[in-house]
Amino acid sequence: MKNVATAIGVSLLSPILVGALLGVYFLISVGEAALFWQVFTTAIANAHIVGISMAVCVLPTYHLLYKRNKVSYSAVMTAAMLGGAALTYVFSVSGGPILIANSIMCSLAAALFLYSLRQRSTV
Repeated sequence: MKNVATAIGVSLLSPILVGALLGVYFLISVGEAALFWQVFTTAIANAHIVGISMAVCVLPTYHLLYKRNKVSYSAVMTAAMLGGAALTYVFSVSGGPILIANSIMCSLAAALFLYSLRQRSTV
């Protein structure tokens, strides 16, 4: 249980990582520092989508697969991406780049979750 809680905490770093990477990309390509901060704060502001996606989609999928001893990384990642897209549509916007960015953030959160669980179980 402690490993899962730690893995969830690590997964919530994904909005910071995605916001920083997209912000640096736009900073380099456009050259405006204001655009970096806008992209970064938008990613942080949409962190609730990642948290809800983890709670509603990723953890139940992981728990179900774990109980059946059939944990598949692709199934957990797919649940995260679809959950991120659906929750963005419900809570935020109906389309556009933010839908893709939130789906990527949720997928990265699931990947960090799985990676953290794997690292903690091998130690």
